[in-house]
Amino acid sequence: MSGRHATAGELELYVLGALDAGRVHSFEAHCAACDTCAAALAGEATLEIAFEQVAARTARGVVVRPLRAVAYGAAGVLAMAAAVLLWIGRSPAMAVGAGEPTAAGRRAPPMDDGAIFDSRSDALDGG
Repeated sequence: MSGRHATAGELELYVLGALDAGRVHSFEAHCAACDTCAAALAGEATLEIAFEQVAARTARGVVVRPLRAVAYGAAGVLAMAAAVLLWIGRSPAMAVGAGEPTAAGRRAPPMDDGAIFDSRSDALDGG
């Protein structure tokens, strides 16, 4: 390797640790003597470190986003289930404007606020 410069492929393989064991010694000797190849090797190493940092950030983001999406989805499902249960569990007697059922099963006319107040006052007065 002493007569030629290192190729981009050789630089990448060396940085990744995948260069043939027989070529590693001559590659290192050439880079030690050749400033151009040494600079290219430093640039390749810097690029590899940047790729690893981006991959690490991406891996962390991939974990966080699905968990957040699951949490929001679960909250939405619970809210919808609560709304459906409230809607299904609502009896016709609870409808707006309907009176309360009487003992005979008929509905009494709705009471206005004054009648409710009067009935509570009468109950508190004892008669």
